Amino acid sequence: MISVNVRTNTARKTVSADITATPKSVFTELGVDTSTSMVNLDGTPLSGADFNKTFEELGVEDGSTASLNAIVKADGARA
Repeated sequence: MISVNVRTNTARKTVSADITATPKSVFTELGVDTSTSMVNLDGTPLSGADFNKTFEELGVEDGSTASLNAIVKADGARA
């Protein structure tokens, strides 16, 4: 099991997940729409193909904590 800190523009939650879960399954379980978001895992951007990889395949170790972020970057939030 791993602990996943899920962050969006409007919510912050910590959930437990199996190492064989995927970012997509965690977002789906929490009802998070990622279609307009920039998504990263521990600061590393995820591609569309990464959403269906297990946390283990993405380098998260069993028993650890990971940060999974889905942030919408609005027009007014230019860097």
